Amino acid sequence: MASDNHASYTRIGFFVIVGTALILGTVVWLGGWGRNDNEMLAETYFPNDVSGLDVGSTVNLRGVRVGFVKRISFVGAEYEVTAPEDGRKIFVLMSLDKRLFRLHPDPRTEEPRQMLQRLVSMGLHATVSASGVTGLSRIELNFPKGKVSDDRPTWKSANIVIPSAPSILQSVADSATQILDQINRMDLLAAWTNAVSTIESANGTIGTVGTLLESNGGNVGEILDNLREASSSIRDFANEIKANPSALLRSNDPERLPETR
Repeated sequence: MASDNHASYTRIGFFVIVGTALILGTVVWLGGWGRNDNEMLAETYFPNDVSGLDVGSTVNLRGVRVGFVKRISFVGAEYEVTAPEDGRKIFVLMSLDKRLFRLHPDPRTEEPRQMLQRLVSMGLHATVSASGVTGLSRIELNFPKGKVSDDRPTWKSANIVIPSAPSILQSVADSATQILDQINRMDLLAAWTNAVSTIESANGTIGTVGTLLESNGGNVGEILDNLREASSSIRDFANEIKANPSALLRSNDPERLPETR
């Protein structure tokens, strides 16, 4: 009887140990400690916040899911940096499926890491994009159409680095902030004062011209008559020169010869 109880305890202990080992193994595997032969690590750094991005968020390449976010931290917690602004940048480690980077039918043509590095040299950037109205975000790997800053890390990275680019919403927000800053720096009161002063000066000038015309109305008419007479004289002189160009070479008409008198 005692031997039967001892055998039962032994079996129960065995199952408990095996179950515990399976649970620990599952936790370790789900925690990312398990080996994945198709995993290719890459990292990127964002100077601004990455609200909505979390571990497990999707990583897309031109809209196709190619991996997920494996870890989010700060650059200062991952590497030794000298500049404080570098330490405050957000570090994002991405787990990419290297099978999706064999973009040629012949797998011997180019290794996935070489392909990813070549895409980076062609302008591949990482952007945080919102996923609809859920509040969640994802990382989009794409080739920006506009010019973006290509800040290279000053520290030695452990994995392939994909430069980051601001999202469309971030670009709009930055532009709006710059416009507001410029408006705040403008001295609107001084500009308004100058405009009012200019208008007053123009009104004064117009009033002066009006007064001059009113006080010298007769003189103005006489000046206009003189201008008309001068214009008429010039027109007659021009017609005479046109009819007799030699008049420019002699002051008076030549005297007639005796034979023709």
